[in-house]
Formats: sequence, C-alpha cells, structure tokens
Amino acid sequence: MREFLKGLELDSELIDTIMAEHGKLVTKDKEAIQDLRSELQNLKESSSNVVELQSKYDELSKKVADEEAKAEDEKLNKRIIEAIGDKKFVNDYTKNSIINEVKVALKDEANVGKSTMDLFNEITDGKTGLFVNPNQMVDMAGVDENMDTAVSKDTFDKMGYKERLALKQENPELFEKYNKI
Repeated sequence: MREFLKGLELDSELIDTIMAEHGKLVTKDKEAIQDLRSELQNLKESSSNVVELQSKYDELSKKVADEEAKAEDEKLNKRIIEAIGDKKFVNDYTKNSIINEVKVALKDEANVGKSTMDLFNEITDGKTGLFVNPNQMVDMAGVDENMDTAVSKDTFDKMGYKERLALKQENPELFEKYNKI
C-alpha cells in the first residue's frame, strides 16, 4: 500500500499518516473479525447445550406424560372396580377384559353423560359365564354313596385286599382315614 501511495507522489509524512490510519482500520477490522469468531464459537457451544437441554426436556416431558397417564389409568380402574362392586368374575382374564371394554366405552363420545355403572351394566347385561354363581349346586352324596355310614372302622379292618382297593377307588378320603388309624 505504501508503494501505491508513493506512486501517487504523495509526501512521506502524509503517506505515514495514511498508513497509520489504514493500520488502525485493519487492526479494528481484525479485532471485529476475531470478536465475531469468538461469538460464533460461543453460539456453537451454546447450541450444543441447547440441544442437550432440549433432549433432557423432551425426556422429562415424556416421563411426566407417562406418569400422568398411568395415574389417570389407575384412577379409572378404581372407578370401574367400584362400579363392579362385590361381583366376582370367573377369572382374571374375564375381569380385565370387561374393565378394558368399560374403559373404551368411557372414551367413546357416544357415551358422554353415562356413568361407569351404566356402561358396565350395558356391557355385561345378558351375558352369562362372566361371574361366579353365588348359588352353585353342591354335589351331595346319596344314601348309597355315603360310605362313611356304610363302612365303619371294624368293617374296614375285616375287609380283604380287593374290598379295600374298591373302597380306595370309590372313596379315597374314607380309605385314607381308616388306613392311617
């Protein structure tokens, strides 16, 4: 640059002044570029932190949503079980199936305004084999079948091998009772 200015036939004092100003401007520009590079580096580091923080935020948000859904599901299960009351299902598979049907029905817009009990009753109404029958028939032995009165300890002691084998097949409890004494 100095050579260019000399070629313009400028006086050396003026050239020195121009060169000094030019040096200040170049230095100022270099410092500005360096500042921008530092700022860019800081932004890159910050952006990696932002990505990391966003990832953590997303993870925690998912956990919160999962826990809220779990709590809501448990609350819903409790409501359904309260609606079921003291009814005993034939097995857990049937019970869980009915509970799930009620959950689906509760979420259906067509059932807005219906209570859990109403939906439970609609789902189970007319279906057999869902609940344990409280009035189950008891198989009672007939007069001829009641070996307890027909066979006493004395009679058992007098029985032969074949008779004891027949008693064991017909009434294993009675056989064990007398066989141990």
